Amino acid sequence: MTANLPEKLTRQRGGPLKKYLLRVVGSENIGRLILHEAVTMFVSPIPGALGLALRRLFFPLLIGDCGRGVAFSRGIVLRCPSRLSVGDGTMIDDRVFFDIKSSEASLALGARNQIMHAVHFETGYEGSITLGDDCFIGAFAILNGHGGIKIGNNVLIAGHCHIVAGNHRFQDPSVPITAQGIDSQGITIEDDVWLGAGVKVLDGITIGRGSIISAGAVVNRDVPPLSIMAGVPARFLRKRGEGPIPADGKAAPS
Repeated sequence: MTANLPEKLTRQRGGPLKKYLLRVVGSENIGRLILHEAVTMFVSPIPGALGLALRRLFFPLLIGDCGRGVAFSRGIVLRCPSRLSVGDGTMIDDRVFFDIKSSEASLALGARNQIMHAVHFETGYEGSITLGDDCFIGAFAILNGHGGIKIGNNVLIAGHCHIVAGNHRFQDPSVPITAQGIDSQGITIEDDVWLGAGVKVLDGITIGRGSIISAGAVVNRDVPPLSIMAGVPARFLRKRGEGPIPADGKAAPS
């Protein structure tokens, strides 16, 4: 990842309006600005069936690619929405935040997903988040895609999970951490994974197909397929289909 794009966006000439156009609207076109402001101001807050119908009519004018039968609830925040795609039949609940930070970033949701209240997608300035089909993301989950997050099909992500594809550099104590940039490797979550409530997934991790991560765990290393993991940091308990979890929570001897 290059480090100069955030600086380019924050220090460029042109004043607050130009920065708003690039950071929020995703275009310097004044027509796009007027459309974006009209839809978010007058259509986004409307409750009930009327609001659903109007958002289904007008949101696709902002979004890069919108499938059939998508349901948009109230108060959804759209930044750089032309970089967002949403598949058929996906349901997006109230206050979901699509924080796509620039036209260099992207966010793609597959078909028939359920995105619950106040989920926060944040791509970073050049990152990406890709969600497969038939997934569920619980309320108040946060996905930071600086280095890229790839999520497969049939994935369950419970509420308050935090998936963070990036780390702040801190090697030089004479320089503020905020000025040292970010290292990012990316995160991959394969098909049929279940993350329990409050799970934290750190950068550089792959969670293998069919795995289960217990509530509150912190995943700081790769997870083999079909594993059940728990704890801080997450430790291996057993493979799925290999009998009950030991009463002491420790892995059985092999």
